Amino acid sequence: MKDRIKYVLLHILRYVLCLFNIFPVRANRIVFYSFNGKQYSCNPRQISEYLEEHYPGQFEIIWAFKNPKEKKALLPENVKAIKYRSVSYYYYAKTARVIVQNVQGYGEIKRRKGQDIIQTWHASNGYKQQGRYTGIRRKLELLYHKDYSIVLSGSDSMTQRRVRGTMGFLGNVINGTPRMDIIINRDHPEYRLKVCKFLGTDENVKILLYAPTWRNNRNDNEYGLNYEQVKDALERRFGGQWIIAVRLHPNVYTAPDINLPFVKNATKYPDMQELLYVADALISDYSSCIWDFSFTDRPCFLYCTDMEKYGQDRDFDIPIRQWRFPLATDMAGLLSDINTYDETAFKKAMELHHQEMGSLEDGSATMRICNVIYHLCLEEKQK
Repeated sequence: MKDRIKYVLLHILRYVLCLFNIFPVRANRIVFYSFNGKQYSCNPRQISEYLEEHYPGQFEIIWAFKNPKEKKALLPENVKAIKYRSVSYYYYAKTARVIVQNVQGYGEIKRRKGQDIIQTWHASNGYKQQGRYTGIRRKLELLYHKDYSIVLSGSDSMTQRRVRGTMGFLGNVINGTPRMDIIINRDHPEYRLKVCKFLGTDENVKILLYAPTWRNNRNDNEYGLNYEQVKDALERRFGGQWIIAVRLHPNVYTAPDINLPFVKNATKYPDMQELLYVADALISDYSSCIWDFSFTDRPCFLYCTDMEKYGQDRDFDIPIRQWRFPLATDMAGLLSDINTYDETAFKKAMELHHQEMGSLEDGSATMRICNVIYHLCLEEKQK
């Protein structure tokens, strides 16, 4: 009954917001949001900054945030910040030539004639099941995705399982995800200094990024990692001095209380992709960030103490043991995986994994989608 009411109310809101259709679509206006207004990050950020750099002054770029005053400092001077889901947001969204997003949003924006909505998604190769519903919940899920005109995908597996499958999208799919370009091209050496400054550490110190995903209990933030043992194992196996940067998922409400000098809180760092860019190793569990990091050729370990329960709550589109990452369900197994890590074998495993998933990442995704946006906004206008 709750989903049925939500479905009806969402339809009503979609048609009420069509009142903004009295205002014309602006040919060069683009509205961006990332993680429902929480961040200036991910694929929308890469697209926005590419357009600013390569087509200066040709687009009216607008970003929607839950707290625009806080985020304004992150934006280029001529980029406008508005409050997400405000009256101003709905005006700009309904009059934008293009809307760029990376989550399903709330489905209240009904795409009008002369508009394109580009769904970049926030996972290039999702591993977890999503949106496998029936009945009214399936109708609601499809309504969230109804108005996309272009969807980006980082792999053939992603296209078939998520885009064509749970999203039910039958339109134009463009290969590659912009946030992966920086990982593949390795063309931002300045990120190292930026991240180390945020963490308060020396550039020569090695960084382990610990980035677990969220659970159904969003206050759950302790997953049994022994930070001291992990640090000792990393230093024995790889040498050098290590710190551990902990990055919790945005859906986790509370942070763990860790009082260790070598453990740094990276949860509020603005962009996860920059952390992945500089990390010397990654420990995660079921997060899609492992796919992104697998293109760095750096050590990545899965630490999954609640694998059976998590599988019951969420389940996986691809069985976890087919992901080809070293997988441990307790600390003894994780320490063993670190101590016995074989760089050559791991690299071959990741290459095979990319082949099996049908990777579409080539380092040119940003340019590709921005060329499409330029055509939609400016070349069509000139005809």
